[in-house]
Amino acid sequence: MELNVVSLGRTPLRIVQVLAVLLIAFKVVQLALAGVFMDEAYYWMWGQHPALSYYDHPPLNAWLLGLSSSLLGWNILALRAPVGVAFLADIFALYLMSRRLCGTEWQPHFWLTLLLFLVTPIYWMVTAMALPDHLLLTTCLYAIHFFLGFFRDRAAGGRGADRDLYLGALALGLAGLAKYNAAFLGVGLVVTIVLYDRALLGQLRLYLAAALTLLLQLPVVIWNTTEHFASWEFILQGRHAGLRASFDGLLPLVVGILIFVSPFLFWPIVQFVLARKNAIPGSGLARVTFLVSSVSIVAISFTTLVLFHWNLVAYAAMLPFLAFVMRPRVLIVLQAIFGIAFAVAAFVNYAVTPLTDVSGWGDEATAWSYGWEPTAQAVAAAEAQYGTGFVAAADYTTASLLGFALKDRDVTSLSAKRDAYDDWFDAEAHAGEAAILFGDRWRELPPSITRQFESVTEIAVLPVRRAGKTLDTHRIYLARGFAPHG
Repeated sequence: MELNVVSLGRTPLRIVQVLAVLLIAFKVVQLALAGVFMDEAYYWMWGQHPALSYYDHPPLNAWLLGLSSSLLGWNILALRAPVGVAFLADIFALYLMSRRLCGTEWQPHFWLTLLLFLVTPIYWMVTAMALPDHLLLTTCLYAIHFFLGFFRDRAAGGRGADRDLYLGALALGLAGLAKYNAAFLGVGLVVTIVLYDRALLGQLRLYLAAALTLLLQLPVVIWNTTEHFASWEFILQGRHAGLRASFDGLLPLVVGILIFVSPFLFWPIVQFVLARKNAIPGSGLARVTFLVSSVSIVAISFTTLVLFHWNLVAYAAMLPFLAFVMRPRVLIVLQAIFGIAFAVAAFVNYAVTPLTDVSGWGDEATAWSYGWEPTAQAVAAAEAQYGTGFVAAADYTTASLLGFALKDRDVTSLSAKRDAYDDWFDAEAHAGEAAILFGDRWRELPPSITRQFESVTEIAVLPVRRAGKTLDTHRIYLARGFAPHG
Protein backbone atom coordinates (compact mmCIF):
# COMPACT_ATOMS: atom_id res chain seq x y z
CA MET A 1 0.00 0.00 0.00
CA GLU A 2 1.25 3.45 -0.81
CA LEU A 3 1.07 5.82 2.09
CA ASN A 4 -2.25 7.65 2.21
CA VAL A 5 -2.51 8.20 -1.57
CA VAL A 6 -5.42 7.44 -3.89
CA SER A 7 -5.13 8.98 -7.34
CA LEU A 8 -8.05 9.37 -9.70
CA GLY A 9 -8.21 11.70 -12.66
CA ARG A 10 -10.93 14.33 -12.83
CA THR A 11 -13.13 12.39 -15.25
CA PRO A 12 -12.78 9.00 -13.49
CA LEU A 13 -13.61 10.69 -10.19
CA ARG A 14 -16.79 12.18 -11.68
CA ILE A 15 -17.79 8.78 -13.05
CA VAL A 16 -17.22 7.18 -9.65
CA GLN A 17 -19.29 9.90 -7.97
CA VAL A 18 -22.20 9.53 -10.40
CA LEU A 19 -22.23 5.75 -10.05
CA ALA A 20 -22.13 5.99 -6.26
CA VAL A 21 -25.03 8.45 -6.10
CA LEU A 22 -27.13 6.35 -8.50
CA LEU A 23 -26.45 3.21 -6.48
CA ILE A 24 -27.44 4.95 -3.24
CA ALA A 25 -30.74 5.92 -4.87
CA PHE A 26 -31.17 2.35 -6.09
CA LYS A 27 -30.53 1.09 -2.57
CA VAL A 28 -33.41 3.23 -1.29
CA VAL A 29 -35.69 1.74 -3.95
CA GLN A 30 -34.62 -1.76 -2.98
CA LEU A 31 -35.26 -1.13 0.71
CA ALA A 32 -38.75 0.13 -0.11
CA LEU A 33 -39.85 -2.51 -2.60
CA ALA A 34 -38.07 -5.81 -1.93
CA GLY A 35 -40.19 -8.52 -0.34
CA VAL A 36 -39.71 -9.39 3.31
CA PHE A 37 -36.83 -11.82 3.76
CA MET A 38 -37.66 -14.77 6.00
CA ASP A 39 -35.29 -13.92 8.87
CA GLU A 40 -36.24 -10.24 8.74
CA ALA A 41 -39.75 -11.19 9.79
CA TYR A 42 -38.35 -13.34 12.60
CA TYR A 43 -36.28 -10.48 14.02
CA TRP A 44 -39.28 -8.19 13.66
CA MET A 45 -41.14 -10.58 15.93
CA TRP A 46 -38.30 -10.33 18.42
CA GLY A 47 -38.91 -6.60 18.45
CA GLN A 48 -42.56 -7.24 19.32
CA HIS A 49 -41.43 -9.26 22.36
CA PRO A 50 -38.96 -7.01 24.23
CA ALA A 51 -36.30 -8.87 26.21
CA LEU A 52 -32.76 -8.45 27.47
CA SER A 53 -31.56 -10.82 24.74
CA TYR A 54 -32.77 -13.65 22.53
CA TYR A 55 -32.12 -17.26 21.71
CA ASP A 56 -30.35 -16.88 18.36
CA HIS A 57 -28.50 -13.57 18.64
CA PRO A 58 -27.87 -10.57 20.92
CA PRO A 59 -30.66 -8.00 21.15
CA LEU A 60 -29.60 -4.76 19.40
CA ASN A 61 -31.37 -5.48 16.10
CA ALA A 62 -34.57 -6.48 17.90
CA TRP A 63 -34.47 -3.43 20.16
CA LEU A 64 -34.20 -1.09 17.16
CA LEU A 65 -36.97 -2.91 15.28
CA GLY A 66 -39.19 -2.64 18.34
CA LEU A 67 -38.47 1.08 18.56
CA SER A 68 -39.11 1.52 14.85
CA SER A 69 -42.45 -0.28 15.04
CA SER A 70 -43.54 1.87 17.98
CA LEU A 71 -42.74 5.02 15.99
CA LEU A 72 -43.72 4.04 12.44
CA GLY A 73 -46.25 1.24 12.84
CA TRP A 74 -46.30 -2.27 11.37
CA ASN A 75 -45.13 -2.01 7.77
CA ILE A 76 -42.16 -2.27 5.42
CA LEU A 77 -41.12 1.30 6.24
CA ALA A 78 -40.75 0.46 9.92
CA LEU A 79 -38.97 -2.82 9.10
CA ARG A 80 -36.39 -1.21 6.83
CA ALA A 81 -36.01 2.24 8.44
CA PRO A 82 -33.27 1.09 10.86
CA VAL A 83 -31.47 -0.51 7.91
CA GLY A 84 -31.60 2.73 5.95
CA VAL A 85 -30.34 4.77 8.88
CA ALA A 86 -27.48 2.32 9.46
CA PHE A 87 -26.65 2.44 5.74
CA LEU A 88 -26.28 6.23 5.92
CA ALA A 89 -24.20 5.81 9.08
CA ASP A 90 -21.93 3.43 7.16
CA ILE A 91 -21.35 6.08 4.52
CA PHE A 92 -20.56 8.67 7.18
CA ALA A 93 -18.08 6.27 8.81
CA LEU A 94 -16.31 5.85 5.47
CA TYR A 95 -16.18 9.65 5.11
CA LEU A 96 -14.66 10.01 8.57
CA MET A 97 -12.03 7.38 7.82
CA SER A 98 -11.17 9.00 4.50
CA ARG A 99 -10.63 12.32 6.26
CA ARG A 100 -8.50 10.62 8.89
CA LEU A 101 -6.44 8.63 6.39
CA CYS A 102 -5.98 11.19 3.62
CA GLY A 103 -6.45 14.63 5.18
CA THR A 104 -7.22 17.32 2.62
CA GLU A 105 -6.89 14.80 -0.22
CA TRP A 106 -9.76 12.72 1.12
CA GLN A 107 -12.18 12.90 -1.82
CA PRO A 108 -10.68 10.31 -4.21
CA HIS A 109 -10.30 7.83 -1.35
CA PHE A 110 -13.82 8.42 -0.04
CA TRP A 111 -15.61 8.17 -3.37
CA LEU A 112 -13.69 5.10 -4.48
CA THR A 113 -14.23 3.42 -1.10
CA LEU A 114 -17.92 4.30 -1.27
CA LEU A 115 -18.19 2.82 -4.75
CA LEU A 116 -16.47 -0.38 -3.62
CA PHE A 117 -18.85 -0.51 -0.65
CA LEU A 118 -21.80 -0.28 -3.04
CA VAL A 119 -20.57 -2.72 -5.70
CA THR A 120 -19.28 -5.49 -3.45
CA PRO A 121 -22.17 -7.96 -2.97
CA ILE A 122 -21.44 -8.81 0.67
CA TYR A 123 -21.90 -5.16 1.68
CA TRP A 124 -24.86 -4.71 -0.65
CA MET A 125 -26.70 -7.69 0.80
CA VAL A 126 -26.16 -7.01 4.50
CA THR A 127 -27.27 -3.38 4.05
CA ALA A 128 -30.48 -4.48 2.32
CA MET A 129 -32.19 -6.44 5.10
CA ALA A 130 -33.08 -6.00 8.76
CA LEU A 131 -30.73 -8.74 9.94
CA PRO A 132 -28.22 -8.32 12.79
CA ASP A 133 -25.40 -8.15 10.24
CA HIS A 134 -26.21 -4.64 9.06
CA LEU A 135 -25.68 -3.36 12.60
CA LEU A 136 -22.55 -5.48 13.03
CA LEU A 137 -21.12 -3.80 9.92
CA THR A 138 -21.98 -0.30 11.11
CA THR A 139 -20.64 -0.73 14.62
CA CYS A 140 -17.46 -2.44 13.39
CA LEU A 141 -16.79 0.39 10.95
CA TYR A 142 -17.01 2.94 13.75
CA ALA A 143 -14.89 0.82 16.08
CA ILE A 144 -12.24 0.51 13.36
CA HIS A 145 -12.40 4.26 12.72
CA PHE A 146 -11.78 5.21 16.33
CA PHE A 147 -9.17 2.53 16.97
CA LEU A 148 -7.44 3.52 13.72
CA GLY A 149 -7.14 7.09 14.99
CA PHE A 150 -5.84 5.87 18.33
CA PHE A 151 -3.15 3.60 16.88
CA ARG A 152 -2.15 6.09 14.16
CA ASP A 153 -1.40 8.65 16.82
CA ARG A 154 0.64 6.14 18.81
CA ALA A 155 2.50 5.02 15.67
CA ALA A 156 3.43 8.66 15.07
CA GLY A 157 4.89 8.93 18.58
CA GLY A 158 1.84 10.34 20.33
CA ARG A 159 -0.04 9.00 23.32
CA GLY A 160 -3.26 8.12 21.54
CA ALA A 161 -6.39 10.10 22.31
CA ASP A 162 -8.48 8.79 25.19
CA ARG A 163 -11.56 9.81 23.25
CA ASP A 164 -10.68 7.49 20.35
CA LEU A 165 -9.94 4.61 22.71
CA TYR A 166 -13.20 4.91 24.64
CA LEU A 167 -15.36 5.58 21.59
CA GLY A 168 -13.78 2.57 19.90
CA ALA A 169 -14.57 0.48 22.97
CA LEU A 170 -18.15 1.77 22.94
CA ALA A 171 -18.58 0.86 19.27
CA LEU A 172 -17.04 -2.57 19.88
CA GLY A 173 -19.45 -3.13 22.76
CA LEU A 174 -22.39 -2.21 20.52
CA ALA A 175 -21.03 -4.59 17.88
CA GLY A 176 -21.17 -7.33 20.51
CA LEU A 177 -24.81 -6.43 21.13
CA ALA A 178 -25.44 -6.81 17.40
CA LYS A 179 -23.86 -10.21 16.80
CA TYR A 180 -21.53 -12.57 18.61
CA ASN A 181 -18.87 -12.68 15.91
CA ALA A 182 -17.93 -9.12 16.84
CA ALA A 183 -15.62 -11.07 19.13
CA PHE A 184 -13.27 -11.46 16.14
CA LEU A 185 -12.64 -7.71 16.25
CA GLY A 186 -12.03 -7.89 19.99
CA VAL A 187 -9.53 -10.72 19.53
CA GLY A 188 -7.90 -8.80 16.69
CA LEU A 189 -7.51 -5.82 19.00
CA VAL A 190 -5.85 -7.91 21.71
CA VAL A 191 -3.48 -9.57 19.23
CA THR A 192 -2.58 -6.19 17.72
CA ILE A 193 -1.68 -4.76 21.12
CA VAL A 194 0.40 -7.82 22.05
CA LEU A 195 2.26 -7.80 18.72
CA TYR A 196 2.74 -4.09 18.12
CA ASP A 197 2.01 -2.01 21.23
CA ARG A 198 2.79 -3.90 24.44
CA ALA A 199 3.41 -0.62 26.26
CA LEU A 200 -0.35 -0.09 26.21
CA LEU A 201 -0.78 -3.13 28.47
CA GLY A 202 0.59 -1.10 31.36
CA GLN A 203 -1.97 1.70 31.03
CA LEU A 204 -5.13 1.75 33.15
CA ARG A 205 -7.21 3.31 30.38
CA LEU A 206 -6.93 0.15 28.29
CA TYR A 207 -8.65 -1.85 31.02
CA LEU A 208 -11.27 0.84 31.55
CA ALA A 209 -12.04 0.69 27.83
CA ALA A 210 -12.26 -3.10 27.99
CA ALA A 211 -14.60 -2.80 30.97
CA LEU A 212 -16.84 -0.47 28.95
CA THR A 213 -17.04 -3.01 26.12
CA LEU A 214 -17.83 -5.84 28.53
CA LEU A 215 -20.35 -3.77 30.48
CA LEU A 216 -22.42 -3.39 27.34
CA GLN A 217 -22.70 -7.19 27.16
CA LEU A 218 -24.49 -7.30 30.51
CA PRO A 219 -28.01 -7.79 29.02
CA VAL A 220 -26.75 -10.81 27.08
CA VAL A 221 -24.96 -12.23 30.11
CA ILE A 222 -28.03 -11.82 32.34
CA TRP A 223 -30.35 -13.40 29.76
CA ASN A 224 -28.07 -16.38 29.21
CA THR A 225 -27.60 -16.86 32.93
CA THR A 226 -31.35 -17.04 33.47
CA GLU A 227 -31.89 -19.25 30.38
CA HIS A 228 -29.24 -21.88 31.14
CA PHE A 229 -26.85 -20.31 28.61
CA ALA A 230 -29.20 -21.29 25.78
CA SER A 231 -27.99 -18.71 23.27
CA TRP A 232 -24.31 -19.47 23.73
CA GLU A 233 -25.00 -23.20 23.50
CA PHE A 234 -26.90 -22.63 20.25
CA ILE A 235 -24.13 -20.52 18.72
CA LEU A 236 -21.29 -22.78 19.81
CA GLN A 237 -22.97 -26.14 19.23
CA GLY A 238 -26.69 -26.24 18.44
CA ARG A 239 -26.62 -24.61 15.00
CA HIS A 240 -23.77 -26.79 13.72
CA ALA A 241 -25.13 -29.91 12.03
CA GLY A 242 -21.74 -31.35 11.21
CA LEU A 243 -20.41 -32.60 7.86
CA ARG A 244 -20.13 -36.00 6.21
CA ALA A 245 -16.50 -35.20 5.38
CA SER A 246 -14.25 -32.50 6.79
CA PHE A 247 -13.83 -30.77 3.41
CA ASP A 248 -17.56 -30.62 2.62
CA GLY A 249 -17.87 -27.16 4.15
CA LEU A 250 -14.90 -25.64 2.34
CA LEU A 251 -16.35 -25.65 -1.18
CA PRO A 252 -19.54 -23.74 -0.21
CA LEU A 253 -17.35 -21.20 1.61
CA VAL A 254 -15.17 -20.68 -1.48
CA VAL A 255 -18.22 -20.37 -3.74
CA GLY A 256 -19.74 -17.86 -1.33
CA ILE A 257 -16.55 -15.78 -1.43
CA LEU A 258 -16.50 -15.85 -5.23
CA ILE A 259 -20.09 -14.61 -5.39
CA PHE A 260 -20.33 -12.21 -2.47
CA VAL A 261 -16.82 -10.74 -2.51
CA SER A 262 -15.99 -11.40 -6.19
CA PRO A 263 -12.77 -12.65 -7.78
CA PHE A 264 -11.81 -9.09 -8.76
CA LEU A 265 -11.01 -8.23 -5.14
CA PHE A 266 -8.76 -11.22 -4.50
CA TRP A 267 -5.53 -9.52 -5.61
CA PRO A 268 -6.27 -6.25 -3.77
CA ILE A 269 -7.05 -8.26 -0.62
CA VAL A 270 -3.72 -10.08 -0.92
CA GLN A 271 -1.95 -6.72 -1.24
CA PHE A 272 -3.82 -5.43 1.81
CA VAL A 273 -2.91 -8.44 3.94
CA LEU A 274 0.76 -8.51 2.88
CA ALA A 275 1.36 -4.76 3.14
CA ARG A 276 4.28 -3.50 5.20
CA LYS A 277 3.39 -3.00 8.86
CA ASN A 278 3.62 0.81 8.71
CA ALA A 279 2.49 1.34 5.11
CA ILE A 280 -0.49 3.11 6.64
CA PRO A 281 0.09 3.90 10.33
CA GLY A 282 -2.53 2.27 12.51
CA SER A 283 -3.72 -0.21 9.87
CA GLY A 284 -2.20 -3.19 11.65
CA LEU A 285 -5.44 -3.70 13.59
CA ALA A 286 -7.41 -4.07 10.36
CA ARG A 287 -5.01 -6.63 8.90
CA VAL A 288 -4.78 -8.64 12.11
CA THR A 289 -8.57 -8.62 12.49
CA PHE A 290 -9.00 -9.71 8.88
CA LEU A 291 -6.68 -12.66 9.47
CA VAL A 292 -8.17 -13.62 12.85
CA SER A 293 -11.70 -13.66 11.46
CA SER A 294 -10.85 -15.31 8.14
CA VAL A 295 -8.69 -18.07 9.61
CA SER A 296 -11.37 -18.78 12.22
CA ILE A 297 -14.12 -19.01 9.61
CA VAL A 298 -12.04 -21.33 7.41
CA ALA A 299 -11.37 -23.54 10.45
CA ILE A 300 -15.09 -23.61 11.28
CA SER A 301 -15.86 -24.62 7.68
CA PHE A 302 -14.16 -27.97 8.36
CA THR A 303 -16.81 -28.75 10.99
CA THR A 304 -20.04 -27.25 9.61
CA LEU A 305 -21.53 -25.35 6.68
CA VAL A 306 -20.52 -21.69 6.87
CA LEU A 307 -22.76 -18.88 5.62
CA PHE A 308 -21.22 -16.19 3.43
CA HIS A 309 -21.73 -13.37 5.92
CA TRP A 310 -20.11 -15.02 8.93
CA ASN A 311 -16.78 -13.42 7.94
CA LEU A 312 -18.30 -9.94 7.85
CA VAL A 313 -15.93 -8.61 10.51
CA ALA A 314 -12.99 -9.33 8.19
CA TYR A 315 -14.71 -7.59 5.30
CA ALA A 316 -15.48 -4.57 7.47
CA ALA A 317 -11.82 -4.39 8.51
CA MET A 318 -10.50 -4.39 4.95
CA LEU A 319 -13.02 -1.94 3.46
CA PRO A 320 -11.34 1.38 4.43
CA PHE A 321 -8.05 0.23 2.86
CA LEU A 322 -9.20 -1.33 -0.42
CA ALA A 323 -8.99 1.96 -2.33
CA PHE A 324 -5.23 2.05 -1.75
CA VAL A 325 -4.68 -1.33 -3.39
CA MET A 326 -7.13 -1.38 -6.31
CA ARG A 327 -4.45 -1.92 -8.93
CA PRO A 328 -4.48 -2.42 -11.82
CA ARG A 329 -7.28 0.12 -12.18
CA VAL A 330 -9.20 -2.18 -14.51
CA LEU A 331 -10.16 -4.10 -11.37
CA ILE A 332 -12.31 -1.14 -10.33
CA VAL A 333 -14.21 -1.32 -13.62
CA LEU A 334 -14.65 -5.08 -13.40
CA GLN A 335 -15.78 -4.91 -9.77
CA ALA A 336 -18.27 -2.17 -10.62
CA ILE A 337 -19.75 -4.21 -13.47
CA PHE A 338 -19.93 -7.32 -11.31
CA GLY A 339 -21.48 -5.51 -8.34
CA ILE A 340 -24.03 -3.54 -10.34
CA ALA A 341 -25.15 -6.70 -12.13
CA PHE A 342 -25.50 -8.44 -8.76
CA ALA A 343 -27.50 -5.55 -7.25
CA VAL A 344 -29.90 -5.41 -10.19
CA ALA A 345 -30.36 -9.19 -10.17
CA ALA A 346 -31.01 -9.23 -6.42
CA PHE A 347 -33.60 -6.46 -6.73
CA VAL A 348 -35.44 -8.15 -9.59
CA ASN A 349 -35.33 -11.52 -7.83
CA TYR A 350 -36.79 -10.29 -4.53
CA ALA A 351 -39.01 -7.42 -5.70
CA VAL A 352 -40.22 -8.11 -9.25
CA THR A 353 -40.04 -11.77 -10.24
CA PRO A 354 -37.77 -14.69 -9.32
CA LEU A 355 -34.71 -15.12 -11.50
CA THR A 356 -33.63 -18.31 -9.80
CA ASP A 357 -35.01 -21.78 -10.44
CA VAL A 358 -36.99 -21.83 -7.20
CA SER A 359 -37.99 -25.48 -7.45
CA GLY A 360 -34.79 -26.85 -8.93
CA TRP A 361 -32.52 -24.97 -6.52
CA GLY A 362 -34.75 -25.39 -3.50
CA ASP A 363 -34.74 -21.59 -3.18
CA GLU A 364 -37.26 -21.13 -0.40
CA ALA A 365 -35.98 -17.63 0.46
CA THR A 366 -37.00 -16.31 -2.95
CA ALA A 367 -40.33 -18.16 -2.92
CA TRP A 368 -41.17 -16.71 0.50
CA SER A 369 -40.69 -13.15 -0.80
CA TYR A 370 -44.05 -13.39 -2.57
CA GLY A 371 -47.70 -14.19 -1.93
CA TRP A 372 -48.30 -13.48 1.74
CA GLU A 373 -51.08 -10.88 1.59
CA PRO A 374 -53.77 -13.19 0.10
CA THR A 375 -52.77 -15.88 2.58
CA ALA A 376 -52.99 -13.46 5.50
CA GLN A 377 -56.47 -12.41 4.38
CA ALA A 378 -57.56 -16.05 4.14
CA VAL A 379 -56.16 -16.85 7.59
CA ALA A 380 -57.85 -13.81 9.13
CA ALA A 381 -61.17 -14.84 7.58
CA ALA A 382 -60.77 -18.39 8.89
CA GLU A 383 -59.99 -17.10 12.39
CA ALA A 384 -63.19 -15.06 12.35
CA GLN A 385 -65.29 -17.88 10.91
CA TYR A 386 -64.15 -20.63 13.28
CA GLY A 387 -63.38 -18.63 16.42
CA THR A 388 -59.97 -20.21 16.89
CA GLY A 389 -57.66 -19.54 19.80
CA PHE A 390 -54.37 -19.10 17.97
CA VAL A 391 -52.52 -19.32 14.65
CA ALA A 392 -49.43 -21.51 14.24
CA ALA A 393 -47.00 -22.68 11.57
CA ALA A 394 -44.47 -25.45 11.16
CA ASP A 395 -41.41 -23.45 12.17
CA TYR A 396 -40.10 -19.97 12.91
CA THR A 397 -39.67 -18.94 9.26
CA THR A 398 -43.24 -19.38 8.10
CA ALA A 399 -44.65 -18.35 11.49
CA SER A 400 -42.76 -15.06 11.26
CA LEU A 401 -43.65 -14.34 7.65
CA LEU A 402 -47.32 -15.11 8.26
CA GLY A 403 -47.31 -13.12 11.50
CA PHE A 404 -45.76 -10.12 9.77
CA ALA A 405 -48.37 -10.26 6.99
CA LEU A 406 -51.18 -10.60 9.57
CA LYS A 407 -49.69 -7.87 11.80
CA ASP A 408 -50.10 -10.32 14.66
CA ARG A 409 -47.32 -10.79 17.22
CA ASP A 410 -49.03 -13.89 18.62
CA VAL A 411 -48.72 -16.15 15.57
CA THR A 412 -46.47 -18.95 16.79
CA SER A 413 -44.25 -21.82 15.72
CA LEU A 414 -44.98 -25.35 16.93
CA SER A 415 -41.66 -26.73 15.73
CA ALA A 416 -40.06 -29.40 17.86
CA LYS A 417 -36.77 -27.52 17.47
CA ARG A 418 -35.96 -24.75 19.93
CA ASP A 419 -36.53 -21.20 18.68
CA ALA A 420 -37.53 -17.85 20.15
CA TYR A 421 -41.22 -18.76 19.99
CA ASP A 422 -40.66 -21.19 22.85
CA ASP A 423 -40.05 -18.15 25.04
CA TRP A 424 -43.28 -16.43 23.96
CA PHE A 425 -45.94 -19.13 23.53
CA ASP A 426 -47.49 -20.75 26.59
CA ALA A 427 -48.77 -24.00 25.10
CA GLU A 428 -50.54 -25.16 28.25
CA ALA A 429 -52.59 -21.96 28.36
CA HIS A 430 -54.05 -22.89 24.95
CA ALA A 431 -54.89 -26.52 25.75
CA GLY A 432 -58.21 -27.61 24.26
CA GLU A 433 -58.40 -24.69 21.82
CA ALA A 434 -58.88 -24.79 18.08
CA ALA A 435 -56.19 -23.28 15.87
CA ILE A 436 -55.52 -22.21 12.32
CA LEU A 437 -52.40 -23.98 11.08
CA PHE A 438 -50.25 -23.03 8.12
CA GLY A 439 -48.02 -25.22 5.97
CA ASP A 440 -46.42 -24.96 2.55
CA ARG A 441 -44.17 -26.96 0.22
CA TRP A 442 -41.09 -25.86 2.13
CA ARG A 443 -42.43 -26.32 5.66
CA GLU A 444 -45.17 -28.93 5.67
CA LEU A 445 -46.90 -29.75 8.94
CA PRO A 446 -45.06 -32.75 10.40
CA PRO A 447 -46.71 -35.49 12.52
CA SER A 448 -45.06 -33.98 15.61
CA ILE A 449 -47.46 -31.04 15.19
CA THR A 450 -50.61 -32.65 13.82
CA ARG A 451 -50.73 -35.29 16.56
CA GLN A 452 -51.08 -32.51 19.13
CA PHE A 453 -54.65 -31.94 17.85
CA GLU A 454 -57.75 -34.14 17.87
CA SER A 455 -58.37 -33.34 14.20
CA VAL A 456 -56.67 -31.38 11.41
CA THR A 457 -58.68 -30.48 8.30
CA GLU A 458 -57.39 -28.64 5.24
CA ILE A 459 -59.66 -25.67 4.52
CA ALA A 460 -57.80 -23.69 1.84
CA VAL A 461 -55.08 -24.12 -0.77
CA LEU A 462 -53.49 -20.97 -2.19
CA PRO A 463 -50.93 -21.37 -5.00
CA VAL A 464 -48.30 -18.62 -5.10
CA ARG A 465 -47.56 -17.71 -8.72
CA ARG A 466 -45.35 -15.12 -10.35
CA ALA A 467 -44.75 -14.61 -14.07
CA GLY A 468 -46.49 -17.88 -14.85
CA LYS A 469 -44.38 -19.90 -12.40
CA THR A 470 -45.72 -21.60 -9.29
CA LEU A 471 -43.35 -20.65 -6.48
CA ASP A 472 -45.12 -22.21 -3.53
CA THR A 473 -48.41 -23.65 -2.35
CA HIS A 474 -49.82 -22.25 0.89
CA ARG A 475 -52.15 -24.57 2.82
CA ILE A 476 -54.43 -23.52 5.64
CA TYR A 477 -55.82 -26.01 8.15
CA LEU A 478 -58.44 -25.98 10.88
CA ALA A 479 -57.12 -27.90 13.86
CA ARG A 480 -59.31 -28.75 16.86
CA GLY A 481 -58.58 -29.93 20.38
CA PHE A 482 -55.03 -28.77 21.04
CA ALA A 483 -53.21 -31.12 23.43
CA PRO A 484 -49.68 -29.75 23.85
CA HIS A 485 -47.00 -32.35 23.18
CA GLY A 486 -49.69 -34.96 22.68
